[in-house]
This record gives sequence, structure tokens and C-alpha cells, in this order.
Amino acid sequence: MNEQEIEKASTDKIVLFDKEYRMYSDEWKHHVHIKCTDRCDANCAFCIEKSERNNPQNAKNLLHSTGEVLLQLAMQGHLKTVSITGGEPTVFVNIKELVNLVNSFHVKLFSINTNGRFLKKIPTNFNGWVNISKHSIDDRDVFNRSYFVDSPNIISFKKNHPNAKVRLQCVLGVSNDMKTLEDIIEFIVKYRGCVDDFSFRNLIIEDDESHINDLLLDLRNLMFNHGEFVEQVIQDYYVYETYNFLGTCVTLSWSNMKELKEYNESHDSNFLEEIIVHPDGMVTGSWNKKSLIIYDPEDRSKDSFIECKGVGCKNPCKRHISKQSPSSVISCAADSCSSSVDSCSSSVDSCGHSVSSCSIDTCGTSISSC
Repeated sequence: MNEQEIEKASTDKIVLFDKEYRMYSDEWKHHVHIKCTDRCDANCAFCIEKSERNNPQNAKNLLHSTGEVLLQLAMQGHLKTVSITGGEPTVFVNIKELVNLVNSFHVKLFSINTNGRFLKKIPTNFNGWVNISKHSIDDRDVFNRSYFVDSPNIISFKKNHPNAKVRLQCVLGVSNDMKTLEDIIEFIVKYRGCVDDFSFRNLIIEDDESHINDLLLDLRNLMFNHGEFVEQVIQDYYVYETYNFLGTCVTLSWSNMKELKEYNESHDSNFLEEIIVHPDGMVTGSWNKKSLIIYDPEDRSKDSFIECKGVGCKNPCKRHISKQSPSSVISCAADSCSSSVDSCSSSVDSCGHSVSSCSIDTCGTSISSC
């Protein structure tokens, strides 16, 4: 990194697995990406993740690493937002456990990115944004599949998930029926009654330094002249603009992938680009899994937490307790429990920490042993 990039980088340090890091950008120290699987049931011709589909998967390691990362960031006051992505998250066998784990941290913003085929697999207690990839009025020509997300599917999902909001995310220029402004307007009008907002962006192409393609530029001009400008956010290599248009919210985004690649090739190992948990439980500071490795699940020597189980619950409460701060207990994974525990006292010889009276209202019992 050059001097200008270092000056731009976050001034606050974060500690993950006993090592200090700085983030390339302040915003990303508050966010965790959970790439829960590389598997996908769609076959998008433009997908840049296809080569990853046969990568190793380990649900147990992923849940373990996710719990560790979320707790460590929460204890430092950094954790604010979490996104679950893939692959296709709804084919992840432990999606319910993963959503429950994130819910227990009460983050400000929680999102899931999905192609929308199995919306019903998203737990009904999900409280956040469901970002559905939908790139045409009729997705069958894009995804090479016999199903597509339509208004009745979305309406049914929202009825069963009262705390969830839905966004349609559209990559422009990849379908046969979304090539003009008229097509985009038809798309918005068709779905504005059942979704909360729309997002349109360029097709991401590695090494591409163009910031915006012609169709997106035309759409931006349309929004500027006939919509109500809300805000522009410039974040790292991305630009986001939001407008009120035709009675709904529309966000446009574009990026400079060439600049991102150049940064990845010249990064400093103590500066993290983002925080990503991969399907096998590996934690890295870059989407390039071989770069900026923060935690390798095969190296358990870096584990910072021990598991305590509630006594007397129908389903034992699994909680992570920090070795450095045993009074901080955050999450409960048992189905019958939902509350957080704020403090513990007494001692547990096998742990060497003070843990015995952690009251759990919903369980009606206390944690007394490790």
C-alpha cells in the first residue's frame, strides 16, 4: 500500500484471533460476509463463482468460525452488519442454525442473497433484507432453469416472514427481455407492489475499469431527470446512488474491478479488505481465499472460546464464553432459548473461569458446567 492508501485506511485497530489488523476502509470493520456454501442450484451464464462449486465445504467449521468472528467483533464494539451469501444460501443444510446464530447478536442490518427458488427455507424468524437475484422479467432464459421468482412467491414469503424485507437485484445486460429503459420500467411496475426496493448494477467483469455501462448510464439519467435523488455513497471501489422512482426505491451501483485487483496484488498483510467466512470455515480478509488468511479451522490453537451447556433445558443451550472476558456471553443456539445472558459468576475448575450462575429466562435454568 502506498502512503495515500495507508492514510485512507481505518485508524481503528481490530483484533481477530489474537492478532491486530487495520481495515482498508472503516465501513468494513463493522461487517462480516458469511459465504455459507459454494453450491448453487442455478446455472447463470455470467456467474463468476462457477469454478468454486466443488470447493471443500464443512458446515460445522463454518458455524464455529462464524460464532468466533461475530463474538470477537461484538466484544470490541465493531459488529453492526452481517450478510449471508454463496453459492446459494438456501441449499446450505444448516441455514436455520446459521440464521439463529446471527440473530442472537442483534446486528443492525442482516441480509441474505439468494436466487429465490427456495425462499421458504429461510427461517420465519429472519429479520432483515432478502436480496433476490432476478435479472429479467422472465428469469428462465438467464438461469437456465424451469422456475422463476414471481409476485405470488414473494407475497407468500412476506406473509410468512413478517419481519423481512425484499429487494430485487438485477444485473443489466444479461437477459433477452431487459435491454431497454422500457423493459426496466416494465420490470419495476410489475414488482413494485410486492417488494420493498430494487437494485440495478453492471455485470462485474474482472479487470474491467469502466465505471458504468450504457444501459445503466441511461437508467441513471432517467432517474436523475424523473425521479427524486436520495443519496450517493462512494465506498471503496463501488458507487451507490439511490432514487425514489415510480413510488418505490431504486439503487444503482457500479464498480472498478481493475482497481480492486490491483489493490489485491499489492496489499499489506496487516490491512484487511473485508472479513469473510468461507464454506470450510476459513476466515480471510479478502475474497481471494488464498490471500490474507485470518483463521484456519484446521489450526485449533487459535480458538478463543470454550463451549458451555445449560443444565436442565430440554435442548442444552450452547454458548461461547471468552477466555479473556468470561462475563461476556452472547448467543444461545438451542431452539427453546432466545434470550441473551449478560453476566456470569462463580467458578468452574475445568474451565478455569468464573461461570456458574448464568441465568437464562427462556430456559429457566443456569449454566453451571463446561
